[in-house]
Amino acid sequence: MGSRMCAILLFFLAAGSLTAQEVRSLTLEEVCRLAEQNSISLQKRAIDLEFDRIRAKSLWAQIFPSISVRGGAEYGFPLVANTPRPDPSYTATLGLSLGFSAALPFTMANISLAYKNSLLNYEEARRVLINETSKTFYSLLAQKNNLQVLEGTMRLAMDQMERDRIARQSGYVGELDFLSAQVSSERAKLAYNRALTDYQNALGKFLVALGLVPQETLVLEGNPGITALFLDPEALINERLARRPDLIAQRNEIERLKNARTESFLSAKSPSIDLSASWGASLNNGFADTVIARAAVTIPFDSWMPRTKADQTVKRSGAEYQKARLELQNMENNARQEIRSYADSISNTWTELEIARLQASYAQRAYELAERSYRTGTMNFLDFETVRNRLTEARQQQLQSELNYKILVLDLASSLNMEEGELQNYSKQK
Repeated sequence: MGSRMCAILLFFLAAGSLTAQEVRSLTLEEVCRLAEQNSISLQKRAIDLEFDRIRAKSLWAQIFPSISVRGGAEYGFPLVANTPRPDPSYTATLGLSLGFSAALPFTMANISLAYKNSLLNYEEARRVLINETSKTFYSLLAQKNNLQVLEGTMRLAMDQMERDRIARQSGYVGELDFLSAQVSSERAKLAYNRALTDYQNALGKFLVALGLVPQETLVLEGNPGITALFLDPEALINERLARRPDLIAQRNEIERLKNARTESFLSAKSPSIDLSASWGASLNNGFADTVIARAAVTIPFDSWMPRTKADQTVKRSGAEYQKARLELQNMENNARQEIRSYADSISNTWTELEIARLQASYAQRAYELAERSYRTGTMNFLDFETVRNRLTEARQQQLQSELNYKILVLDLASSLNMEEGELQNYSKQK
């Protein structure tokens, strides 16, 4: 008997352990990690980054000589009869070619700069991915909380219908009020089921993007962590504007175009030196070695003539450099305005959130009073339902305001290339 009880106990413990293992909670940190691992776009950027890294670490390849090996055989076939056939001829050649140009240092500089840009682009893509993943995560949390609101409304409607059913049987509630309670209960069920379907579909798409199989045992766990921020936009502009990834990328582009301008000028108008050497041997001369060395200097002439094709190419590279500098000024002005706009929106949305919380508190109290009045018969069901619906709308508005505020904070932090918590250092007391 004792062994049987132990077996039963072990069975339930194993079942409980299995159930606990089946439920998996996904935090924001884990979700972001999975998003990085399964992002095809990020993986492709990583491949490009590795190629640019190899080029930047192998600048010697730009001056590495061109080496060629050539072998050949010749055999003649006479067309006239009784003509002796010539002996076969075999040759071997080894060639070496090396070119120097005054633009070579700038070519190397741009290769190193290309690696820096690729690294910046990779980090920028990673930052955008984390930001979008975080926003989706918090949006799903808001949908999950909305389900709880709608579930509460549905339970209230169902409980009210059951009370009205009993009261109807006792003659305390009229037929119309009871029918209205039934309709209200069904509407609440429909609203909940629709929201549940939307949430499950959105969660399924999100999990697939993370490389997971959608299951009911996967749940999102987290807290938006809403904190009041009263930001000083000018302090953000003065201290963090230069760290914006798009501005850094544009400065790198200006430096690249500056190097390209110099490279184009030197390539078109400066002399170039070509050095080459070859070694050859042939069967006809008994494979006696022959070494040939060549040195050539090329001095361009047409590029110094105005409006020639070469001269236009040089001027075009200079024009691209000037355009990039103007674009940087425009981007900086737009970035300043964007930061000010974010700061104002965050402040206004916080005020909106406080109003939404106050409205939800007021709607909760109004519902409690309306429920008491309805039970005592001093309020009809339609008025009571209106008050209850206002409570649901107030709670939903609070959730939406919290989500809007959180997304604004995430977007601002992302645009400044900083962590969300760092924004607290720029918050003023109010």
